[in-house]
Amino acid sequence: MEGTEKTLYDRLGGVFAIAAVVNHFSDNILENPTAGKESPNPVLRDWSNNQLDRLPGLKFMRTLWVCAAAGGPQKYVATRPGQTPMGLENAHRNFRISPEEFDAVAGELKRSLDHFGVPDEEKNEVLGAFMAHKDEVTAGYRAAAA
Repeated sequence: MEGTEKTLYDRLGGVFAIAAVVNHFSDNILENPTAGKESPNPVLRDWSNNQLDRLPGLKFMRTLWVCAAAGGPQKYVATRPGQTPMGLENAHRNFRISPEEFDAVAGELKRSLDHFGVPDEEKNEVLGAFMAHKDEVTAGYRAAAA
């Protein structure tokens, strides 16, 4: 495959490297004062303190999302247990995630990418893919504030 540019998925090291970053990132969000166990947002605070039995599944879904967004062979479909597929907006609507909370999560993602020494080019591509969904993920907050 000479002359073929590697996908972001390949440049990140594939599913195992991506899963390691997602694992670190997901654990660190719990301790983030804006988006985790002490969050001013009661829904995020409740999830981070009382629904940790769902964390392994969330890590799995986040790994699928990053793999798919990076051009890997995995397919991501957002769902709620027992429900049909949904977009990121509906998957996050009830959390009423504010732009500040979203940015705090993005900061944790950046710290996790840095922790694993992901080069700037790849780190910026991952963060760009994440940030591209800010409006969708914060739609529930904006709707509640309107």
